[in-house]
Amino acid sequence: MRRSGHFFRLLAAMGLVWALTGACSTGTGRRADEARPAGVHPPRIQSSFAVSSLWFGKTWEIFVEGEDPDGDMDYIWAEVSQLGGNMWSNHRVYLKGEREAHFKGVLHLPTPSLLGRTGWQTLRVVLRIHDRANHYSDPVTHEVELGRPAAEPVPEEWQAVRARRLGTIFFRFDLDRDGDHDRVPLLR
Repeated sequence: MRRSGHFFRLLAAMGLVWALTGACSTGTGRRADEARPAGVHPPRIQSSFAVSSLWFGKTWEIFVEGEDPDGDMDYIWAEVSQLGGNMWSNHRVYLKGEREAHFKGVLHLPTPSLLGRTGWQTLRVVLRIHDRANHYSDPVTHEVELGRPAAEPVPEEWQAVRARRLGTIFFRFDLDRDGDHDRVPLLR
């Protein structure tokens, strides 16, 4: 009987410790230094650029500049869809440190290399910036036709930004070649 008394006291002490530490938690999943109050201003996409056509197997570079007067940007929300296919997905590219107030950089989206593929595919990306106050910026949309040479060069203002990589968006392409709805594995 003596053992069970120790067990219940130990269990009660562990429950007390758990209750006290749980009550001190903010529940947001952020570190204390990141728990700054959210601002009242929504983030803004200042400018962006992406080429409108690209060969299969190349990486699509999406250049974007964003800012938030409150400095509480959390992530870039990217909705990617393949027009004429059944494929779409949502992605988050998180912003940390000085990028929470202002950033200018490039997102990478690798495309499949399809040797022997004829025709072209259109890919659409809709970008929004989200902040910790749950505001979203106005959306910006870019489309690229895959399977054609680049129609325009990357402007000079974005050339220097290539070194500032924000993140990579991995998208699963619908590679139904002959219309019979059999998926063709991604060839890289």
